Amino acid sequence: MSGTLVRYGKLKWFNEKKGYGFITDEESGKDVFVHITQFQKAGIEDKTEGQQMSYELYNDKGRIAAGHLVLLQEHPAFFKSVINA
Repeated sequence: MSGTLVRYGKLKWFNEKKGYGFITDEESGKDVFVHITQFQKAGIEDKTEGQQMSYELYNDKGRIAAGHLVLLQEHPAFFKSVINA
C-alpha cells in the first residue's frame, strides 16, 4: 500500500459474529467496509463504536475496503499534522 492516501474516520459499527463492520469516512461521510482480519493485523482487539482511526483503502476481491488500521485515541489532530507533514 505504499503511496496510498491515509484517510480518517470513526468506527460506525462492528459485528464480532459476522467478522465485519464499517468505518464512516471523516471527509466524505461514506461508509467503508472493514473485515476482522484488518483489526487482527493491526493488533486491535477492542472494537468500539465511535473509535477514531486512520486507514488506507485497498481492493479486497473487487470491493473497496479499509486496511492498515491505526487507532487515534488521544489527539487525532496531532497525528494528522505529523502524518501529513
